[in-house]
Amino acid sequence: MTFSSRQFNAHDTEPDGIVVRAFGDRGVLETACGGNVMIRGPNFYRGGAPPGIYRDGAVANIAEFRRCILERDFANPPVEPSVRSNLLTILGRQAAYTGEVVYWDKLVTSTERFEADLRGLKA
Repeated sequence: MTFSSRQFNAHDTEPDGIVVRAFGDRGVLETACGGNVMIRGPNFYRGGAPPGIYRDGAVANIAEFRRCILERDFANPPVEPSVRSNLLTILGRQAAYTGEVVYWDKLVTSTERFEADLRGLKA
């Protein structure tokens, strides 16, 4: 199985997005989030491209994630690791901005607020 993801244009190419290829002894399943899904092999299946799956899925996932945070609903499994991931990003940002070692315990007990500039984003 292989996985690749590229989120930028390079050398006059479009971003690959998320691509997964699963190799079996009688063929290869190729999936691209928001792109083609097909099976290559003796029983070739062209599949197709599901319309709007990447954008619609991302919008739905972000809305659900936000709802879970606002309602303090921790039953959604991605909430805890996502919050931890964001805190880790803030820890790295603080270390880069201050040039100092930043400790996890100090970060999670800090009362410092970070305000994001969300102007220009659409819901």
